[in-house]
Amino acid sequence: MPTTTVLVMRASDHRIRTRASQLITTHGGTLVDSAHATSLAEHSVAAAFLTATEAVAAAIATMQMLDLESRRLASDTPPTPPHFGIAAGDVLDDNHGSHANDLANVVTAAGTLAAAADAGEVLASDTVRQLVPTHVNIEWSGEDAAQGWTAQWSPLPDRPMITVVVAEDAALIRAGLVALLKEDGFDVLADVGDRAGLLAATRRHHPQLVVTDVRMPPTQRDEGLTAVAELRAEQPNLAVLVVSQHVEPAAAALLLDGRPAGVGYLLKERVSDLEDFIDACRTVTAGGVVIDPLVTERLVHRRGDSALDRLTDREREVLDLMAQGRSNAAIANAVHCSSKTLETHVRSIFTKLDLAEHPNDHRRVAAVVHYLHHRG
Repeated sequence: MPTTTVLVMRASDHRIRTRASQLITTHGGTLVDSAHATSLAEHSVAAAFLTATEAVAAAIATMQMLDLESRRLASDTPPTPPHFGIAAGDVLDDNHGSHANDLANVVTAAGTLAAAADAGEVLASDTVRQLVPTHVNIEWSGEDAAQGWTAQWSPLPDRPMITVVVAEDAALIRAGLVALLKEDGFDVLADVGDRAGLLAATRRHHPQLVVTDVRMPPTQRDEGLTAVAELRAEQPNLAVLVVSQHVEPAAAALLLDGRPAGVGYLLKERVSDLEDFIDACRTVTAGGVVIDPLVTERLVHRRGDSALDRLTDREREVLDLMAQGRSNAAIANAVHCSSKTLETHVRSIFTKLDLAEHPNDHRRVAAVVHYLHHRG
């Protein structure tokens, strides 16, 4: 008999209730039909999750984002935070005829916890707490199992809101990108569907970041790339994240060439991983370089020029990770070596690629550009 976990959220403010519902579904929740939630108090929303861990994580993430957004508004009368209750129970499938009653019982239990929770509190049943594995990083507080357990959460650090223009000719994909960015606190100034729109919107708004496809109308070739190259010449501090349906090493190399900082190249399938996509947006906005791992993986197996052939297998692995925008600490951890050993590998790569040290040259980025040009 499968166990279903239900999260109930209560909020008197309609805007908070709507926003919380969006965040909960983004984190894997399925809103419960009103037929199964007749016992809920007014101003409540219920969502079902496959696991207790997902439900608790969704409640914490939702509360953190609502708190961050409230702080950004800096209102004299901030809205009252929602109340969360989480319960779990066995729910038979529809073939056994009691699915509706079973689910309604779990919804009722979660609703009772939500009613008992303080504003901003995530209160879970003892069953939910026991279902969350001990290795999951969730801290609990409480003295009486019958009263429920509070899942502790910490406010997200204040982060400056990043302004962005999104360019993508496929309306559904464009809407998805906009939703992902807004849900993580980005300020989407405009979303457009072609090269002309991208140029006009970026020149009008001067965003910090542009997220664009490579191929756009009118020719579906490289309009996105040529547009951002033109815009970066006009706005030197503009960061660019290119998303593409295909592995196009030459396009990635063109993007990095000239002034290879504050740029990134991701495959659209990577965008479905919210954390990877948002991390890439923040990395390039901060001046970093991000190349999709699938692009570099494809490149590393191709035959290249003699300079790259000089590299050892470990040096190729390190360069591959450099091309993905990884930090030295992350690379050292990935290849299981000390920081000192990694520095030796990096110096060797620079030497073998004939990249002499120069005060006005970023050898790390130059190595990535060389790698892409000769592997593409």
